[in-house]
Amino acid sequence: MSRVFSSPSTGAAIYVFSDDHCPPHVHARHRGEEWIARLGFSYLDHVVKLLSIAPVKNVPLQRVINSLLSDIQDQLPACRERWWMTRDTVCLVNQWVRVSAAGTVELLAERKPGAKQILEARYVHSTEQLRMSFHDGTTAQVRLRS
Repeated sequence: MSRVFSSPSTGAAIYVFSDDHCPPHVHARHRGEEWIARLGFSYLDHVVKLLSIAPVKNVPLQRVINSLLSDIQDQLPACRERWWMTRDTVCLVNQWVRVSAAGTVELLAERKPGAKQILEARYVHSTEQLRMSFHDGTTAQVRLRS
């Protein structure tokens, strides 16, 4: 278990567990209110979403969830770095993507015309870049923060 930060607005501690599975996510644990939430993120966009919360009897109010999502959004580079350092994957190998001329990468649910399949993807936390190699021999880099 690797602590990432404490949510200033909710008091929950944010962790990445060493035995976690894809997709990339963090766990938010609030000891006083006895709930644990899983919040997912990607290395291709800046979306943070609630994946689950337990136990159901202790679900926090929606405004608390929204504050938690906002805190994780603010700390997204740290969450990405900790996931990468702990898990050594960005969970994109063999996924199909479309790379635009401008360098943006769109994740696809299935193979489509012009799509590329990711062979390898590495996160470089010092520059907040995602470096990808594709099965067709090409490469791409995406800067995750503007």
